[in-house]
Amino acid sequence: MTAAAGVIALVALAVTVASLGWLHAEPTGLSPVRNAVSQYGITPFRVGYRVATIAFGAAGIALAFGISAALRGQGRAVVILLVIFAVARAAISWFPMDAPGAERTSTGQTHGLLAIAAFGAATLAAFRLADVLSHASRWHALAPVSVGLGCAMAVCLLGLPLSRGLPAVRARFGAIERGFYLSAIAWFAVFAIACAAGIR
Repeated sequence: MTAAAGVIALVALAVTVASLGWLHAEPTGLSPVRNAVSQYGITPFRVGYRVATIAFGAAGIALAFGISAALRGQGRAVVILLVIFAVARAAISWFPMDAPGAERTSTGQTHGLLAIAAFGAATLAAFRLADVLSHASRWHALAPVSVGLGCAMAVCLLGLPLSRGLPAVRARFGAIERGFYLSAIAWFAVFAIACAAGIR
């Protein structure tokens, strides 16, 4: 169960990375430094964004199963947070962001709430798992890794609202958000590998 969940999570992560890579390689007219990842969802290349969000959600569900099986109930809060992440991530492409400069809509507001739920849940899951592992025999050595990647996610999350009020930071919104994606994908990959490889 644990190994199968880990393999599924890794495959889903590979699809996520491949989809995001394709979006960045295509002539979308968006800047990885300035523009939000969600902005791909309001371009003619939106299918790539949808595939990425659904695949990342699938990785979240698979990892929730893997962690639950590996830790035998000790990581219940982590599992709940991963389910929240998965649902928010899988749903978000059906609620596209508002175009920059356009009037705010209820759909765009829902998109923002889903993004906060997904990003916040992933960050909290990293910290919560680190706390669980610090008192567990399995994956004990991975506790500092979870803390480190959780801190990286948290720093990026703090930078996103700062960019709304600081012009110098606003010009790097896309880079900050992609920093979060990188940290989150790395955290998912570490524990998906731990599940798949049967690491003790």
